[in-house]
Amino acid sequence: MRVLLVIDELDIGGTEQQIVELVRCLPRERYAPLVCCFRYGRKAAELERMGTRVVHLEKQARIDVGLVRRLVSLMQTERIDVVQTFLVGANLWGRLAALIARVPVIIASERNVDVWEEPTKRCLGRVLALGTDRIVANAEAVRAYLIGRGAAPKRVVTIRNGVDLERFAGALDVPALRQSLGLAADDQVAAVVARLEPQKGHGVVVEAAARLRDRFPRLRYLFVGGGSAETVIRAEVVRHGLADRIVFTGFRTDSADLVRAADFSILVSTKEGLSNTLLESLAAGRPVIASRVGGNAEVVSTDVGLLVPPQDPDALAQAVAHLAADPLAAARMGERGRERARREFSVTRMAAETAALYEELGGRRQLPASVECNAAS
Repeated sequence: MRVLLVIDELDIGGTEQQIVELVRCLPRERYAPLVCCFRYGRKAAELERMGTRVVHLEKQARIDVGLVRRLVSLMQTERIDVVQTFLVGANLWGRLAALIARVPVIIASERNVDVWEEPTKRCLGRVLALGTDRIVANAEAVRAYLIGRGAAPKRVVTIRNGVDLERFAGALDVPALRQSLGLAADDQVAAVVARLEPQKGHGVVVEAAARLRDRFPRLRYLFVGGGSAETVIRAEVVRHGLADRIVFTGFRTDSADLVRAADFSILVSTKEGLSNTLLESLAAGRPVIASRVGGNAEVVSTDVGLLVPPQDPDALAQAVAHLAADPLAAARMGERGRERARREFSVTRMAAETAALYEELGGRRQLPASVECNAAS
């Protein structure tokens, strides 16, 4: 079965990582995956190192009719059986091209609870949904959102993200990694792995950290990632006198190790689908504090972490203090989280459910018996 995965860009990001995991885990004796992106990036290079062909079709204008023609040509030349699109641009242009090319199976993926807020996007989404075999939501919260905005319930299915547990299984020299980040061995560390964008709530973390500065003098925060709000966030850190408490790491390829080097993690976004950061924290055996938005509550329950209202620094400070004041209880939460990740959020489960959807829509009833992922590169 020839599968084409289409996405806006293939740089660092949660959806991009899920494509890498899906390609790695689809059985090659049954599936021949091809990936197409409009902007090349680091995840595209990773896929190529894995031996997967990546086609870069640059989008040259906001409305690029030529892009549709090139996509149609690619789909017809490669005789694609299944097209699955990811993110806003690919969901529009990729599905339109797939309809023109008469691809047998068309699947769109929606990853957040805000994708149909603008009237134009909502209208386009509803129209394109009529020619889409299934819309895959990565959380029940996203599925409910789409149905509430007019998507037909029978067309929307939930396949939750998966996390590669093997990335968290090897030995790690935590003291050395902490030292490289300017952290002491006896520091308590909270990891905040998220793009530095307004929706990710770093400002709330800064305010909570200011409230806890005197009570927990050894508590440090790792801000892992980069983004458009970095200058503003750095200014807030300085304004609150927290330059010695918050470490900016920039973009890192070893985010899994950074989470393992922390004591717990924080993600207080204002909107989410199903966050890879939360899954990675569980897989690392670290408790999590998350905002009660989107699919976060589908990952974080009281036995593995704490949920707080979004944009509430007082509630966040209370949650951080709860974990920082009782490291043993926090560690027990982390162990339960690791088991939950293994039981409910493995990449093999995600890939198997996706393969089953391909087979269902492709008309084949003899589904693959199991999915075995190739080793990560």
